[in-house]
Amino acid sequence: MRILITGAGEVGYHVARALLEEHDVTVIDQSHEACQRLEGMDVKVLEGNAANASLLNSAGLKDMDVVLAVTGNDEVNIITCIIAGNRGVTQTIARVSNPEYTDQPVKHRRQIGISYMICPELVMAEELARTLYFPSMLMNRQLAGGKVELIEFKVTESMLLTGPISGIAFPKNCKLVAINRSGEIMIPRPDDTIRPQDHLIMICHSEALPALRSAIHEENSDRKVVIVGGGMVGFYLASRLEKINFDLKLVEIDKERCMVVAEQLSQTMILNGDGTDINLLKEENVSESDVVFAVTGLDEKNLLTALLAKQLGSKKIISRVNKSEYIRLFELVGVDRAISPGQVTVDAVLQLVIGGEDVITLSDERMELVEFATRRRAKVIGKNLLHELPEGAVVGMVLRNNQPVIPDEKFKAEEGDLVFVLALPGAISRVKKLFLA
Repeated sequence: MRILITGAGEVGYHVARALLEEHDVTVIDQSHEACQRLEGMDVKVLEGNAANASLLNSAGLKDMDVVLAVTGNDEVNIITCIIAGNRGVTQTIARVSNPEYTDQPVKHRRQIGISYMICPELVMAEELARTLYFPSMLMNRQLAGGKVELIEFKVTESMLLTGPISGIAFPKNCKLVAINRSGEIMIPRPDDTIRPQDHLIMICHSEALPALRSAIHEENSDRKVVIVGGGMVGFYLASRLEKINFDLKLVEIDKERCMVVAEQLSQTMILNGDGTDINLLKEENVSESDVVFAVTGLDEKNLLTALLAKQLGSKKIISRVNKSEYIRLFELVGVDRAISPGQVTVDAVLQLVIGGEDVITLSDERMELVEFATRRRAKVIGKNLLHELPEGAVVGMVLRNNQPVIPDEKFKAEEGDLVFVLALPGAISRVKKLFLA
């Protein structure tokens, strides 16, 4: 496909890098520094205003299959997509943050000439809310329309999961596919050992999650939640959690912003103060909280808030990180999980562009999970997936006729299978070749 990306920031850069291998990619950005960042990548780069119709035409707009407008300006993105739609581009995607434009993470807007609008703040708020399914959960991403879920949780002594993997019986239709140990990702082998504080990454059929929660002795979900940061992410998250009856506190430093959110959040205690003020955190009994979300717009403030909350004894700390390259740093110093709004937006964009395949980027791009539809002439047809995948890749689950299957030594791929593969960056391209028709 021919793809035009407008905006070479966090989202645009990573989307371009993910697509360039198999697609003809052009990128437009008005920042000279942003354009320079793309040097060495196999993409065409143009410097200028993405809302300029003449520049778009010179980029070959009328021949594009997809236009992704992901600059930091909502109006520029909307104008770009409307121009593209009028030129005959069939799929246009606009990144927007203003709640006046969209009230859902991903929403059809064809009535105004845009295929989809994606709101990073709403996408991230949904991602954060799903971590509250049980206390140790750090991630819960849905695939295949919610039939399959990729989860990550932290191992504690009470779970009885420590020891050799070969001796641990996970529930049916749940498979351990990776271990995050102090920031290092590894694909586990049967003789590997699970340790306390390891983060286990598992792929499960959605109906198996209650059994997993019961197996690890976590029947109760988090109840006391503190949100530090009353911006769009914090507000959307609180709005989402009010519907599930959590005990909510939201800390925001700006007094006027506190008044605005207080008018709309009837079941949340709004506190005007600094989330890095340890006296405030003590007064509000943050030590008794089940989870603290540090979601201000400043990475430094989020990190300090997270570390203070951890020191005070909060059970689970999840932080927003605006620069995805900081994710590993945050998790190395004790944050349970760091999430980049850019990263989750990239995943959402790729799912729309690739055409049905689910793509999830894990742990600062050190691993990806991709859903493959097995076509009639794919190289894996009739072969055992456990033997065909290259080193650095593991098959997690297969949906065959909408039924979950954990592949074993006897399992052979068939046409129509939906195969979920977790792979390290160096193995992704080799895995994709196996599923080419």
